[in-house]
Amino acid sequence: MPRVLITETVLRDAQQSLLQGRLKLQHVLPIAQTLDDIGYHALDAWGGWTFAAQVRALKEDPWQRLRALRAAIVKTPLQMLIRGQTLLGQSHQPDDVVRAFIEQAVEDGIRVIKTFDPLNDLRNLEVPVDAARKSGARVIGALVYSPSPVADEARAVKSAIRLKSLGVDWIGIEDVAGILAPTDARGLVTAIASATKLPVSIHSHSTTALAPIAYFAAVEAGASGIDTALSALAWGASQPATETMVASLRSGPYDTGLDLNLIGQASRYFDEIHDEYLEFQDPIAFRNDVYVLQHQVPAPVLAVLIRNLRERNAIDRYDRLMEELLRVRQEMGYPPMAAPINRIAANQALSNTLSEKRYQHIEQPFRDYVKGLFGSPPGPIDPDVRKRSLGSSEAITMRPADLLQPGLDRARREMRKQGLTPTGVDQVLTYILFPEDAPDILRPSTRRVEPAPAPAAASTAEPPAAPKPTAPEPPVVPPAPAAPEFTVEVDGEPYKVRILGDGVASTPAAAAPAASPTPSAAQRAGGDGAIQAPMQGMVVKVKVAPGDRVRLGDVVVILEAMKMQNDIVATVGGTVRQVFAKEGAIVAPNEVLMTIG
Repeated sequence: MPRVLITETVLRDAQQSLLQGRLKLQHVLPIAQTLDDIGYHALDAWGGWTFAAQVRALKEDPWQRLRALRAAIVKTPLQMLIRGQTLLGQSHQPDDVVRAFIEQAVEDGIRVIKTFDPLNDLRNLEVPVDAARKSGARVIGALVYSPSPVADEARAVKSAIRLKSLGVDWIGIEDVAGILAPTDARGLVTAIASATKLPVSIHSHSTTALAPIAYFAAVEAGASGIDTALSALAWGASQPATETMVASLRSGPYDTGLDLNLIGQASRYFDEIHDEYLEFQDPIAFRNDVYVLQHQVPAPVLAVLIRNLRERNAIDRYDRLMEELLRVRQEMGYPPMAAPINRIAANQALSNTLSEKRYQHIEQPFRDYVKGLFGSPPGPIDPDVRKRSLGSSEAITMRPADLLQPGLDRARREMRKQGLTPTGVDQVLTYILFPEDAPDILRPSTRRVEPAPAPAAASTAEPPAAPKPTAPEPPVVPPAPAAPEFTVEVDGEPYKVRILGDGVASTPAAAAPAASPTPSAAQRAGGDGAIQAPMQGMVVKVKVAPGDRVRLGDVVVILEAMKMQNDIVATVGGTVRQVFAKEGAIVAPNEVLMTIG
């Protein structure tokens, strides 16, 4: 029995971190048997933001992908990641949806479920853990590592004991930013293993280059498992290389027992297809950045912040933004900087930095956070920030999902209204999680069959039992044949945009109408009754039309930015006069979306 168990992340977190989740099923199946033969403890293969990338960008059915993986990988357990009650997205889901999602995932082939709550609010793990245990999966209850004045080793141990009482099989330490130092790794593993008598696994990223050293310290302290990635998709924002960790532990008391020759075959395969994904590789994701130790912001979120500053000609405010981010996190009660909380904090810090006054503009996700709709933060929220966000209303203290009505039957009714007839609960779940995108893969007329890939030297043919994967479609382009369109992505989230300038030539005659690169004077004017975009983003939904009556606080536009859908609300009550926002358009910060009078 090997002393240290390896979970391979190349199929999910590694390719999510470096390829923005764009790894196609047709490129996975040829190497599936080799991965299966290596002898990994588990393959991290499903969930997280890759689910969103499959639906929105690849136009693959994630459930079909899972079934194909299970048919091709028969010996090694498949693992998925869910973020507690939110599953894969930002908003909490009703209990019936959470239970159905987990049951369906296990039925389709998942054997290990790792789950954590972004706030380490363990109330949000009660239903997911219970559902996973009843489904027969092995459960890793993870705690987000995010140091702060209110988060210490004693608190982590107390939470780990609570996770054990919920019935988890393993305790995970989830270092989403790659900031776990060797000393802290050794102390946490020793304390948690001693208090719970459960195996402990460590998940980190190589962002600061501390991860392999922290892994070794954790192993020496008694960690039973570590997460690694084949070297072709390792390092940077990904995990330490599998080959490096296996070699470093070889011929000693912590030998993994894995065959480096087989691992090398699999890594060479991914090296060979690496260049097919060059357009999705952000240089920021491949670099080491020790300053992450201060702000704890993952590279994809930081890249979006920098882009926003440059678009506003305000890159000179970068240092001020980093200071503001630290201050905002403190005022939020020192939440762990895991998605989606890190993006909520980053958005508000950016708004504060660019505005004349702090909290002059407060976005709806931030208000929801202060309201308690994500759970309870580790520390108290600043009273002034609470008052600015909520006014005279009170925050909730109950588990957020207790406010939600069952969602499955409601979703079925909505699907029928759209002419969608689900053939299984998996399709209903996809629709619930991604209602705007799911019809593209659920309607039979929009689904195509992926051609079988050519045989590869270090691979085996696709097993006959595997369902045929759906074909990934190219990004939607405007009708004009000469119009260049690009897909900009952040950590698996695609944004269809037309890039003007910045070194890319464009033809004025082919400009996409929805992009509106030069807003009219009315759209830039602002003034009383003008509803403005707080940041650059894509208009997902315009919920009102000229002549509609709206009240203060009504949601009028849904704007997607930094992997989140943000509700833009009416700042005055009255009648909608003009609507400038167009669905699918990219809007600039402070661009007027509509006027109300």
